[in-house]
Amino acid sequence: MAFTAVHGDRGRLDATRDDLGCGWAWTAVHRARPRVPLACPECGHGLHAKVSPTGLRFFAHDRGAPTCALAQESMEHHLVKLQLAHAARAAGWYADLEVRAPDGTWRADVMVSSPDGAHRMAWEAQLSPITRGEVRERTDRYAADGIDACWVTLSARTWVGAVPSIVVSTPRPGAADQWTAGTGLSRFTVTPCRKKCRCPHGHGEWKTVTAPLDDFVAWVLGRRVIPHRVPAGEDDHRVLWTAPRYVEQAAAHADADQRHRTKRKERDQQRRRERHAGQVVGKDWRTAMPLGRRWRLEAAAARWTEEDSGRPARLAHEQITDDRWAGGLPIHVSGHPYAVLLPSAGHADWSALAGLVILTVGDAERRRTVEHAPALTRVVDLAAWH
Repeated sequence: MAFTAVHGDRGRLDATRDDLGCGWAWTAVHRARPRVPLACPECGHGLHAKVSPTGLRFFAHDRGAPTCALAQESMEHHLVKLQLAHAARAAGWYADLEVRAPDGTWRADVMVSSPDGAHRMAWEAQLSPITRGEVRERTDRYAADGIDACWVTLSARTWVGAVPSIVVSTPRPGAADQWTAGTGLSRFTVTPCRKKCRCPHGHGEWKTVTAPLDDFVAWVLGRRVIPHRVPAGEDDHRVLWTAPRYVEQAAAHADADQRHRTKRKERDQQRRRERHAGQVVGKDWRTAMPLGRRWRLEAAAARWTEEDSGRPARLAHEQITDDRWAGGLPIHVSGHPYAVLLPSAGHADWSALAGLVILTVGDAERRRTVEHAPALTRVVDLAAWH
């Protein structure tokens, strides 16, 4: 079974067109006497015009035909091709069935051309098994000739999404012969966040939508929907059909999500740094620090205090667990607190440290302390004293 045939004088005949595409009426070839010689464009064997019980016009192979790809196609396959051709023509495009490349590298089930002839697109009805690699390779062959492609099937297949593709549904009873496009056609939607993370921009996802097949074909040909790649794993992607505005919305959402993730990562890193600082500079900083360095640091703190106050200084080790000092080591002069060595700035009660000198080590620790300390708090870096 085929929709096209070749005549020696008239050239290519298309059974789906009223004039067969060559200015002939169907009666010129159907049951005409003498019989009109027709040949299969695929295998070259003789064809004759027929009409199915439902009124479908087509060309059938004469007896003794060799194995031919067109003859082996199922009725479902032919009906899908017919619907695609009708939809393209209804959208104002030319549609030719069973078109072969001049060099034989491809054969399109339905080849549609824009009215000005500047753009071509192949529509492939793929109902038989095929691998993802094969469908990609055949799509690449079309691309090499500047031809876009869309693969059409009637059920979910593993290759759907590997290339521009769509799953269509045949008419349901009472649906007035309405074919429907489904899986492969998507819109981007954003829903408010109801999780603990409370994402300010919500959660975005691609959702499948349905539309009449005629509308879908018209949208594709009019560039109202376009193929768009979305991630489907570390090294893969899936291709879906969607409107350009949804592509823009998805990109904007991805940017917002990336900014949110970056900000959250920076915030988490800051919290880890603060926790680390609290662990090292807090109650356990003396045990976390190597013994020799701790002795040198405490000696430097005592020397600085004595030089600054002009009186002997005493390290009050017995008070290091007192929460007033926020894990720091108090240094007394004349029996009263004068300075505190390495208190945890982020955990300090600064009202308890009011009027005391805060001794730090290193520019980073000094800046962190200055950020937390009240104005006019004296913060000294001991980096040069030990």
